[in-house]
Amino acid sequence: MIQVRPREVSIALISFVIGSLFHATPVLGAILTRQEFSGNFTLVNVSPLLEKILPDKSEYSGFVIYSEDGTLSDWEVHVNKLNLNLNPDSTLDVNLTPNVNVELSSGSNWNLVIDFGIAFDAPRYSLKRTSGSSITLTGESGLTGGYIYTDAAANITLSSSNTSVPEPTSLLGLLFGVGGIAVSRKVSKIKA
Repeated sequence: MIQVRPREVSIALISFVIGSLFHATPVLGAILTRQEFSGNFTLVNVSPLLEKILPDKSEYSGFVIYSEDGTLSDWEVHVNKLNLNLNPDSTLDVNLTPNVNVELSSGSNWNLVIDFGIAFDAPRYSLKRTSGSSITLTGESGLTGGYIYTDAAANITLSSSNTSVPEPTSLLGLLFGVGGIAVSRKVSKIKA
């Protein structure tokens, strides 16, 4: 038969009360905005070296996820006829990892820049959403020049979500509660 001593009960009860005082709900973290986009690009400008190589039109799709302060969380771009499939894990054949940046000009307008090292003749891509539902893709390829595709009527889906961050007091309360139970068990084993 297990015998419960008043001191053990009081230690566990005090720990529980202290833990409850420190318990609070998680605070809201950053608001993340996700924009999914798709449509058909039309070639509007191309360097002479790429004129006969690039298609006049191409389907494309992708998304960007960023916070209010402009921190980029995730992104992806696919342009079918260019065989362009870019995402955070993208590298070039020579294992170049891109420098990726997003610039926000308003809550929904952005410019995603994916630079594999244009200064060293590697490609740089810029995908830009401007007013309304217009998206422009600019590709720069060093010595071979560049190109610009645009879609004035892109399909864009916008959604937002909150990330939650636990408050430090919640964690502290949990530690007090667990610590109190551990102390009460230790005390009961010593007295037994």
